Amino acid sequence: MPGLLILLACLLLGHFFHNVFTLPVPAAIIGMLILLVSLLLVGKTPQSLQQTTRTLSPLLPLFLMPVSTGIVTQGETIARHGPALLVILIVSLIPGILVCGWIMGKGYFHD
Repeated sequence: MPGLLILLACLLLGHFFHNVFTLPVPAAIIGMLILLVSLLLVGKTPQSLQQTTRTLSPLLPLFLMPVSTGIVTQGETIARHGPALLVILIVSLIPGILVCGWIMGKGYFHD
C-alpha cells in the first residue's frame, strides 16, 4: 500500500506543477520525472514500491486498449495527420529508449 501512495503522490505533484506553472508537458509525465529524480536521489527503490510495480506491471497492456480503439475509430484523422504523428512518435521514442537503456546499464534500481 505505501508503494501505491508513492505513485499517487508523484502523480498529484505532477498535476500540481502542471497547473501552477502551465507546463506544456502532461501531468503524468511530470509525475514520472519527479519519481525518477527522487529515486535517483535516494539511490534505491523502496521495497513497497517494488511490490506495487510488480503487481501493476502485468496490467500495463490494458492501457493500450483505449489507444487501439482510438486508432480504429479515428481513421480519417490518422490519414490526415498520420505522417506528422509518425514523426512525433519516432522523435519521442528515441530519447525514451536511450534513457531507459542508460538507467538499466547503470543499475540504479537494483538493491
